[in-house]
Amino acid sequence: MLSSFNSLINSASTLFCIDVYQPLVGRAVSDSEMVRVAKRVGLVMTGFSLLVAPLLQFAAEGLWQVIRIFTGFYNIPMIAIVVIGLFTRQVPAVAAKVVIVFHIVAYGTFQFVLKDLLPVHFLHLYAILFVLEVAMMLAIGVWRPRQEEATIRQTAEVDLTRWAYAQPCAVTLLSCVVALYVVFSPIGLAGDGSNLLVPVLLGLLGLNVALWCGWHRRLSSESGVRA
Repeated sequence: MLSSFNSLINSASTLFCIDVYQPLVGRAVSDSEMVRVAKRVGLVMTGFSLLVAPLLQFAAEGLWQVIRIFTGFYNIPMIAIVVIGLFTRQVPAVAAKVVIVFHIVAYGTFQFVLKDLLPVHFLHLYAILFVLEVAMMLAIGVWRPRQEEATIRQTAEVDLTRWAYAQPCAVTLLSCVVALYVVFSPIGLAGDGSNLLVPVLLGLLGLNVALWCGWHRRLSSESGVRA
């Protein structure tokens, strides 16, 4: 819990200095000044957290659950944006901005305003909003695509050549997350012995095997054409 709290303070201080403080001062800010301001912002947020901490006695789920609920305001849209950035080049930046605003409003509404009317667990809300936000960005990309496809600018300092298996590897990692979600869901260990667990896991495994085999054949054919 302390590491999560510390990471939140550091992240918030960094975002404030880069996205708020530096644009407001309207001049170049040295690294030492940025660090000094970040320390002060971190102290202010820590003090505010200490004042709010007594209210946690009303959180029946405990501190860790509260942290996970509140990190839902930003982690899901960030993951959705990264996924879209990995797999598409036509989605404009405005799609990410729309999704961030939508997520904050929708998550806050369903988690805190309509919680009694629509009792959806926050993890299920994570999954629902993730799918919706990916679909929203893809729809915006179809409606108003970028004028030019996004490209990676190569520099001499760092080799940014894309790994040939980056995309199937990303799909496999996402499949592992889905598999964990399924295993500990009502159709898995948290349920009463549903018959869907094995077929779903086998389906994910088959999807990944087919993807990797197809991707390997594609790369082999492309390398043969170049030769």
